[in-house]
Amino acid sequence: MNIGDKIKEQRLKKELTQAQLSELLNVSRSTVSSWEVGRNYPDLETIIAISDLFGISLDNLLREDTEMTKDLSKKMKWNMYYKRILIIIGIVVLVYSGFNGKLRLDEQHYLKNLKEHSWKQDDYRDSASYSIKEEGVLYATYIIKNGFNPIPLPEHDPWVIARKENLVVKVNKRDKKTVYILKDNDPKVEYDAAVEVDSDGNIIKSELNWSDEKEEFLKEYLKKYQKEYVELLKRTTAKRQEVVG
Repeated sequence: MNIGDKIKEQRLKKELTQAQLSELLNVSRSTVSSWEVGRNYPDLETIIAISDLFGISLDNLLREDTEMTKDLSKKMKWNMYYKRILIIIGIVVLVYSGFNGKLRLDEQHYLKNLKEHSWKQDDYRDSASYSIKEEGVLYATYIIKNGFNPIPLPEHDPWVIARKENLVVKVNKRDKKTVYILKDNDPKVEYDAAVEVDSDGNIIKSELNWSDEKEEFLKEYLKKYQKEYVELLKRTTAKRQEVVG
């Protein structure tokens, strides 16, 4: 006996019409009729309600109806998959919200520090650009705006670029130091390069595309202005610390 027959049997025992049973289960009369003739099956929630209404166990209600059992098993598996998917989506949303929230807090922290140390916006076209000039050195930084972003921005740790006459340096995350040797800044420069250096102005590593002549020139140039670079890097590191706090 399938579940439709059992529903009909129990309904008749209770002397209920299809319309009356449909009202008790909050479904349409045609739905009850389709169950009883085997066109389709009630869902799990309704099966539990039928079990409670007729006072019979789920085991008795579902026993012998292999098609219904297979269908119910399939639905339960899909429900399990849906729950897992929802949990994963929920975790992703929480991580996304938390990450964006941290970025916005970081942004406000950086802007507060800039204001306290008298940095000013230096580009009317870009409100995220800030600068300050002290003792003949121009310092510049950039604060990424973190409103609502469908794609989270990468974590932002502001860099600071400093320029004093023909010397340009940059200090960024983990106090990584870079010296920019450029022809546009100094006509005596023979090779343009961005050179990663240590606190003493020495090259940390050579680039694979440097020729021997280029590397030798860069070392000599750094040595010539070593004292100035060391002092400028020291000041720029301190300025960056003003920003990040």
